[in-house]
Amino acid sequence: MSDVPMPPDVLAQILSWLPVSSLLRFRSVSKSFRALIDSDYVISHHYNNSVQSNSSVNLIFGGDRSLHYLNLDTSDKYANVVNKIHNPLYFAIFETVILGSCNGVVCLCTTEPDNEIAFWNPVVRKFKKTRLSPAKCLEGVGRGVCVKGFGYDHVRDDFKVVRLVQYVGLFKELVYSKIEVFSLKTEAWRETGDFNYHVCNRRYLNVYVNGCLHWLVSEKAEVKDELMIAAFDLTTEAVRFVPKPEFVNEKAQVNLGILGGCLCMVCNYPKVNVDIWVMKRYGVKDSWSKLISTEDVKIIRELDMLRPIVYSKNGREVLLEKNFERLYWYHLEDKTAKRFKVAGMPRLFVTEMFTGSLVQVKLGNASRKVANKDKNDNENRKKKDDFLSKGFRLVLIGNNFKRNHIQRC
Repeated sequence: MSDVPMPPDVLAQILSWLPVSSLLRFRSVSKSFRALIDSDYVISHHYNNSVQSNSSVNLIFGGDRSLHYLNLDTSDKYANVVNKIHNPLYFAIFETVILGSCNGVVCLCTTEPDNEIAFWNPVVRKFKKTRLSPAKCLEGVGRGVCVKGFGYDHVRDDFKVVRLVQYVGLFKELVYSKIEVFSLKTEAWRETGDFNYHVCNRRYLNVYVNGCLHWLVSEKAEVKDELMIAAFDLTTEAVRFVPKPEFVNEKAQVNLGILGGCLCMVCNYPKVNVDIWVMKRYGVKDSWSKLISTEDVKIIRELDMLRPIVYSKNGREVLLEKNFERLYWYHLEDKTAKRFKVAGMPRLFVTEMFTGSLVQVKLGNASRKVANKDKNDNENRKKKDDFLSKGFRLVLIGNNFKRNHIQRC
């Protein structure tokens, strides 16, 4: 047999099709192997191959401070087990919120006034952690809303956090509405300008598709029949509008989602049925198609919030999250729903799907034991006691476990 070594480009192609767990082990073979696996070529091709083949699909379940992890790549999706995974923000004072994921990186943050944030690859177990500056606070101008989102600027190769801060006056007019962008590369905020639209649905807002974050908005507060889909481009940092599907929305409860990399819209007609629309070609109005329309009592009974999560491996089923407490596999041909129960799942949770990748966000290791754990526990407990002793109460709203506002007791 010939002892001629394999060309590096051929070897890189082979490596880009292997599971992340195998590649992490192969990094220990030699320095040249490690350099090849850590190269931008292998990392980008490996991620693209995983997305195209719908492989390396993982779920993160968030709730309170605990995080749980589930891999859906096993042959029997009902034989999976949920495992608890170390939370990079475990020692924070307040609850952990999953802002979203892209390119295999999950963004975590804590509720205000803590504002700690982590850019984290759960598979590689590397993260970068920093603290955000607080959102602008206006006294005596009415109700304030702070919405955060997470995405990726593919031109500058930069992960970004977007913050939309709005204050509404006594007559529901916009007093203050600004979009701010935090760059991981520069670790600094910059203001992009005014946003003259009311955010209509604050319960699940991190819908990152095609390089943009999407929000349901209207020109007037609480006007459902004038809903629009606003898209904030993370590269140009400009706002544009995406056409919505044609549907009767007088009684519908509407929210946005993402499924298979496509923008989708969920229309819930309480106690009647629920429809899920998918935009197959981004930005093209005629490409909206109704993927699911069901009257299944298991889905619509006591339905408050429904989110599509991911397609099954064969593409015949869709995983749905209902009311942040149950998962269902919905069969697209049979139009039936089957409860998805997995050992170890938390009672209440927010589900985030991410594709396993080799993207390494440095500065930290989620698997490393913290030597000064006791010291951190005591310091955090003291901070929390000091904060609560001032007579403040945290009001947590909906699935994001976000701080809606701070009130004096």
